[in-house]
Amino acid sequence: MTKRTSTWIAVAIVAMAILLAYNFYLLNKTQTASDEKAATVKPFYTMTRIQYVEKKLATKKDELESRTYEVVFNDKGHFRTEVVDGPSKGSLAIWNGTMFREYDATGKLVNETKAGKSVSAPRPFLSRGFNEQILAFINKGDFGQVEGEADIAGMAADVYVKKEPSSTVPEDWIKQYPSIFDKENNQEQATYYVASDRSKVLGAESRNNGKLFYSVKMKSFETIDTFDPDWLKAK
Repeated sequence: MTKRTSTWIAVAIVAMAILLAYNFYLLNKTQTASDEKAATVKPFYTMTRIQYVEKKLATKKDELESRTYEVVFNDKGHFRTEVVDGPSKGSLAIWNGTMFREYDATGKLVNETKAGKSVSAPRPFLSRGFNEQILAFINKGDFGQVEGEADIAGMAADVYVKKEPSSTVPEDWIKQYPSIFDKENNQEQATYYVASDRSKVLGAESRNNGKLFYSVKMKSFETIDTFDPDWLKAK
């Protein structure tokens, strides 16, 4: 078996952040940087409403769970995101430029993080760092040629597939998800759906031995003219 290439490692770091369901992705040099040292990064999305579907491995079962999220960004990139379908429907997260807060489906505050000068995204998939990195790989030819076309959220998308030689995975993955991961033979494949104008990533999928274990795809995409300040408040 061979080790992952340096390019794939860079992609895998981001993919694993998604797989582990980081609800809050800070685009700083360090996620614990103080407000005085945190570098301000221009948000990737502003004045936009997006619905996307995320499928990921369940925490206690060897199967995929599917959730639909809706996120709305204001002109500064501050956002409100809510689960509108699937497990934990009704739970939400809000970043108002100062604090990041998460609420469960009953409206109870379950997490609060200070993030005064950090630019964040509810998923790496929606962050500037992720989008620019994937687009850079494509422009360099690291993902090869376009292997197909698709329609994602009403937008034309080019399909890129990145395959890797057989590699090892953590032992606990094999125990928890035996239908996906193998002790010795693991053929990884990542599929990216990129807007035909190369403006953004519209979706991404991860497979092992041909079996899907993570997927995130836009369902709808809308530019908005107004943003209600109350959207950055809890229920």
